[in-house]
Amino acid sequence: MRPFNPRRKGFIPLKTKRKEDLEHLLQREICTFLDNQSARIPFIYFAVPNALKFLSFLGDATRIGAAYKKMVAEGFKPGAPDLCVIVQHNGLKVGFFEQKKPEVKEISPLTGKLRIKSPKGQVSDNQQKFLAEAVNMGIFCAVSYTFEDFLSHWKDFLEH
Repeated sequence: MRPFNPRRKGFIPLKTKRKEDLEHLLQREICTFLDNQSARIPFIYFAVPNALKFLSFLGDATRIGAAYKKMVAEGFKPGAPDLCVIVQHNGLKVGFFEQKKPEVKEISPLTGKLRIKSPKGQVSDNQQKFLAEAVNMGIFCAVSYTFEDFLSHWKDFLEH
């Protein structure tokens, strides 16, 4: 094991304020909703780990490469959506739900005008390919930027 080195690439001191992970907060809210829904509708769901986000915490290119290869060997597919839901509702249904960071706007302290603080998350090429293949197989797929988006997609999924 390497000795502790605060100058190591990727080291983040505990007192450093991290950016709020809006995609994580959205997915957590969705999972809470799904946990509550499971009392009404028989279904199971599971999250698909975000490999790049997870691996970025390793902070070492060699370790990241090795961990990524291991995940791929164990079945990880680039582009896989964040959540998979299997529902027994008017037949067996499968849904893939991808969450993306919503656009964040703020009022500029200099101009007083509304500006984009951070753009909304984008669906990657791998995700587009994965979701397109799933849709071709008859699987319901949706991308949500807000909890309200997800609720609309959830309703569509159950009626699908």
